[in-house]
Amino acid sequence: MAAPLLHTRLPGDAAASSPAVKTLGASRTGISNMRALENDFFNSPPRKTVRFGGTVTEVLLKYKKGETNDFELLKNQLLDPDIKDDQIINWLLEFRSSIMYLTKDFEQLISIILRLPWLNRSQTVVEEYLAFLGNLVSAQTVFLRPCLSMIASHFVPPRVIIKEGDVDVSDSDDEDDNLPANFDTCHRALQIIARYVPSTPWFLMPILVEKFPFVRKSERTLECYVHNLLRISVYFPTLRHEILELIIEKLLKLDVNASRQGIEDAEETATQTCGGTDSTEGLFNMVSSLLMKVEMKFIIIKGWKQLVLFIFVKALD
Repeated sequence: MAAPLLHTRLPGDAAASSPAVKTLGASRTGISNMRALENDFFNSPPRKTVRFGGTVTEVLLKYKKGETNDFELLKNQLLDPDIKDDQIINWLLEFRSSIMYLTKDFEQLISIILRLPWLNRSQTVVEEYLAFLGNLVSAQTVFLRPCLSMIASHFVPPRVIIKEGDVDVSDSDDEDDNLPANFDTCHRALQIIARYVPSTPWFLMPILVEKFPFVRKSERTLECYVHNLLRISVYFPTLRHEILELIIEKLLKLDVNASRQGIEDAEETATQTCGGTDSTEGLFNMVSSLLMKVEMKFIIIKGWKQLVLFIFVKALD
């Protein structure tokens, strides 16, 4: 049986709250107060909106009858690269009111919604989008995987591609100051979804494996992804063992693909730092240094045929 739907209210509606709710909110402090405000946001009913040409519900029903003009117009508006915050908010409000109609028949539409640029937007857009995700997975669990995949795709820095004609002349990581905040929001999204779909960790792990960056990606990309995997292992402890295995497997492949010069440099660094090493231990020191960067401690016990790895996950904020 589906979990109850999430509902949201924009900040401007706060005046409509009952005195009892206001009193309760005023009595809480710190984390408890923040959680109360979040619950108030998610449990409030969506505001009704009216659009020229009909509501989203009417457009979806027309599409079911074979009338596709309004549906195509809807998709084009969602794909507008210059879409504004207010437009996103209004669309999300309507989609939440029409959530029962967003069945698998509208998979293409959901794919477009999941590509909306919702991060780096106003807090109202972020909260409305999180509420939409909760509504969607609660009512239409068929879209759980696409939602999780979308979130996992934001665990690495976005790419900045500069084109000249049809040729990419520059492709680099975006140095976004908001990246840590975006990561926080994505982890919050996962926890909200898991609150309504308890099996979320089981569906998430294969996606995390699939989304792991190629070993030839930038060090920054790998750092960010591994860091986010470790954060997931904290609030989804059932995945901790699999996540640690995945990280070790991928980083060992990174060693295998490293240049000889890179390995020699790492061995030299390890010798200076640790006061001596054999060839086997030196090979793994690059893994150790990268793991240290992403807040893990990596201890190697010598042994040619048996290499024992002890991993201690540092508490993450």
